[in-house]
Amino acid sequence: MKKILALLLIGVMIMASNSAVVSEATSGGKVNVSLIGRYDSADTAAIRSIDVDKKEIRLRNHSTGKTYTLSYDNTSMMYDIYGRALSPRLLEVGQIVDVTFLKSTKHITTLDVSRKAWTIATTRDHDFVRYDGTARVDGSIYKIDPRTLIIAEDQLALAEDILETDTVTVCGIDNDIYSVVVESGHGYVSLSSEMVENQSLVGAWIELDNAVIHKISPNMLLSAPEGDYTLQILGNGANYQTEVNISRNQETVVDTSEVNISRPKEGLVTFEIEPETAEVFVDGQRVLTKVPQSIQYGYHNLKILAEGYITQTKYLKIGTPKSVISLSLEKDSAAVESSSAASASTLPHKESSDLSNKDASRDKSASTATTAEQKKKETVSQNSSDNPAQNKVIEGYRIYVDEPNGAELYFDGSYIGMIPCSIAKISGNHEVILKKDGYETKSYRIHIDTSKTDLDYKFPPMIKIKSDEDSSSSATTASSSSKDASSDASSEKSSDSSGDASSESSSGGQDSSKDASSGESSDDSSSSSSSDGGTHSGSTEISDAASTASASSGD
Repeated sequence: MKKILALLLIGVMIMASNSAVVSEATSGGKVNVSLIGRYDSADTAAIRSIDVDKKEIRLRNHSTGKTYTLSYDNTSMMYDIYGRALSPRLLEVGQIVDVTFLKSTKHITTLDVSRKAWTIATTRDHDFVRYDGTARVDGSIYKIDPRTLIIAEDQLALAEDILETDTVTVCGIDNDIYSVVVESGHGYVSLSSEMVENQSLVGAWIELDNAVIHKISPNMLLSAPEGDYTLQILGNGANYQTEVNISRNQETVVDTSEVNISRPKEGLVTFEIEPETAEVFVDGQRVLTKVPQSIQYGYHNLKILAEGYITQTKYLKIGTPKSVISLSLEKDSAAVESSSAASASTLPHKESSDLSNKDASRDKSASTATTAEQKKKETVSQNSSDNPAQNKVIEGYRIYVDEPNGAELYFDGSYIGMIPCSIAKISGNHEVILKKDGYETKSYRIHIDTSKTDLDYKFPPMIKIKSDEDSSSSATTASSSSKDASSDASSEKSSDSSGDASSESSSGGQDSSKDASSGESSDDSSSSSSSDGGTHSGSTEISDAASTASASSGD
């Protein structure tokens, strides 16, 4: 009997040691129990937010898509990826961590920056709107779904909210994206007037340090990365330059009354192209090669094509009296294989299938459209051809936008009309901007397929801008808001308690936090161009064309 009791005592001591439970008898006969190092739940999650004042960290469980809150104190041990002690202030939103905690108290025992996770920091090379469950980041393809944590300005966002000019940090494990955080967003640029000294600026070009290059259109509204820029307006007799600041989600209006109109200058440009059989088009008009051509100062659309070679679509900037443009086209391997197979090809160049049945004006608009990939710094020999599935007009079909009613619709910077309205269906990635007096301007990135069907879009309601009266009204109801907040907090705790009472599944000998995380989900309703390697002199430049698309006026 004594042996049995001794064995039981040894077992109890071992269990106490594993749980790091330390007991101490007081003079009053009471026993104090320390729970340092003890936990019953473990999880790998992305950080949703950090409140160092309340000492709370909100986490997103990627498996369930739910958010839950844990507290911490001086007994919570936190480590970086190298195992060094880490202050909670150094944690970052979107970071993936391995956390252990007590389910009953929601208290963090340990938190380690996950060594299984990868991070792609501050990149603009991304495409999160593909509608196939994937995203492209820095040239690689990853999985993305509604469970992915997407944060912009500390608020939950959608993948469609992220424009191609936004700078993001992406974190994930294996092939899954756990979080996307917008580090630098975008604002908007418009003109105070399109008429200067009885001269229209429509058709001229606007440039922001090569980050944005766009032809001016009626009632234009462009998105631009936030930051400071040198803005230029070139063409139609204008040669204007000023410094501007683009703030996130704010509209910067350029005062065109300061623009002076003069007789357009012209420069002599000589094109030296390989192969010699190549055809050169400037603004849709064919020009001769090896012979000086007179072209107005400013930006122009440049297209170079030859049978058996990949078509190049570029921007051409003229700024000197004389210049020489030397470019070499890259051979189209597909065309070579087709020729060697003795198949009678009817495509004289890579774009002809898209352009052969279009009129001249549509050919001109198509020549301005290239893929977003062409914005990367590349030489001519590395530049890819225009994707025939991008920016292709699907004849006879339209995109209908029904909501939000009464908002102004801009499609790739061009004004379309008041919603409800429609535009011609153009495939590829596009940018939609919604603007309405008294409401925050909002932009979305959408992807249009090549199917021969009409599309209907209903965008979320716009957010009203708070006026001074609204602020005063909100101040008088502060006590009411406080009550609501406390009610929400108590509701959160209640839901946590119910989550604690739910059944738990075992994972690796430890309780999974999936059930614990399901209790808190109130905030989760479901996310430059450069020289191309050709030679040029003076200030004549060639750069990759931006991803723009022509759109018809609204119905």
